[in-house]
Amino acid sequence: MSDSYFLWTHGVNVIPEYTKEYTGTDNGLYMRRAGFYAIIRQNGGTENWFHFPIPTPTWLDDNKVEHYHAFLRGYVYPTAAIDLVHVRESRDGYEAHKIYDSDEKDPIYLNDGQFEVDFNLEDRSCTGPLVMCVHVKFIDEANQVMFTGAGGSFEEQSWS
Repeated sequence: MSDSYFLWTHGVNVIPEYTKEYTGTDNGLYMRRAGFYAIIRQNGGTENWFHFPIPTPTWLDDNKVEHYHAFLRGYVYPTAAIDLVHVRESRDGYEAHKIYDSDEKDPIYLNDGQFEVDFNLEDRSCTGPLVMCVHVKFIDEANQVMFTGAGGSFEEQSWS
């Protein structure tokens, strides 16, 4: 029987895609990282992608590893919404192949409350690092999202 592993990263590890410093996008992005979470605010009528690096084993106990789930935890206020989640795997060093797209699998719309969502990934050999990409729409000025963690579950393959 193979072993399962659940690996998480704290919300403080989230990385915004569009920032004034790196992309010249003046969206009013405000991030406060503290403890295990990140609180994020942005101007109303804007959107952004947020990226979570997920600790990813490719070998455990001399066995290859399969990925099969990804997880996201947090809290979203009613004037912001999470509407897309992608999970990507870097298989060849330069490309991050999309292995999960909420639009294609299970459309989501998270707003107004605490959430913990589970995304089914294709059961297949894990060959490189995973990243979860989360798209947030900031609907009006009194908006906020708090990310507390993201992760994935992995299982040793009984065959190598």
